[in-house]
Amino acid sequence: MDGTTAIRVGLRHRRTSLTDKTKLKDSASRRKTFAAALQQFEEQMNAAKVVTAATRPINLYYGLVQAGLAMTAAHVPDTWTFNKHGLKILDMEPDIPHVAVRPDGVGAFQAVSDATGSERTTDAITIGSLWNSIPELTEAPLDGMTSDPAVTFIADSQTSVQGEVVRWSTNSAPPAEYLRAAVCVNEEMPTDRKAWLAAFLPKYPGLHGAQLWGSEEDSFSEIHSRRFSVEFCWPATKRDMEKADIAGFFDSRAPAYRFNADRFLRPSFEPAKAPPTPLMSRWLILYGFSMLARYQPRKWSEALDVDKSPSAAALEYALDIALEVIPHLVLEGLDQEPLLLAKPMAF
Repeated sequence: MDGTTAIRVGLRHRRTSLTDKTKLKDSASRRKTFAAALQQFEEQMNAAKVVTAATRPINLYYGLVQAGLAMTAAHVPDTWTFNKHGLKILDMEPDIPHVAVRPDGVGAFQAVSDATGSERTTDAITIGSLWNSIPELTEAPLDGMTSDPAVTFIADSQTSVQGEVVRWSTNSAPPAEYLRAAVCVNEEMPTDRKAWLAAFLPKYPGLHGAQLWGSEEDSFSEIHSRRFSVEFCWPATKRDMEKADIAGFFDSRAPAYRFNADRFLRPSFEPAKAPPTPLMSRWLILYGFSMLARYQPRKWSEALDVDKSPSAAALEYALDIALEVIPHLVLEGLDQEPLLLAKPMAF
């Protein structure tokens, strides 16, 4: 069974399998709302497949809201319903990457953020910043976007020691152990690496406490033109860490996303705060797109004109891949745990 089919079957199965494991067992109202909301989610996603990009954001966003209601019905202990979006756009006139979405009171966005363990955002965030924080979308940037992207994070599954082990062979003190990871960045190798690190590190909460593995010269490595890697390390939290403990350490910094071993560092939008999860980041983007499609249809249609708009192909791609990604993230939200698929082979 391929991943897409497994997710579709999994979503259908959750209509019954979650009842005894969640708050659904305590309330007929929750159970009925859960079933109706997931049915609406499924129908909205099916509708999104047959319409064009001109109206697809509306189906995707409202389908996601209904899936969110199913999540709160299943998992939120107290007040689990909502009756407003909890979001607002103050100005739809800027170019799409610069349109900002901000929280507004307490509504669906806040309730589902809490239900799924996503950090609540309090500031306005531009669509361009949200877009660039999502791994699939960094591959297709919007025209005029300048925000920091999600970057590939390759974690080592074993601890390491610096230098040659034989240096400590006659020393009673065991060598210090470290956890290592490489970050891959799609830009030219910096000439001033110290300045680059000073600017780069604060943008990514997952690198808190990291230090270079070795010297500046040794820790930077060019992969190919406009792509290089940097080796970082952290002191191991204890000696002889098991693989599961190491994975847990990195899960809190760069969680695996959709596929086994696919980890990404995502930039922060607010100081000392993790970004919203990919599910809630897509929620914010789709809210913005649905508002533009509904209230600025001319602007939205012009942005989708592949003969005139430099962002049209990227917008189409984002809305196409959402049909695959959103059900996956919804299933994870319902289960409240990651569902990692085998990576498809590339030929």
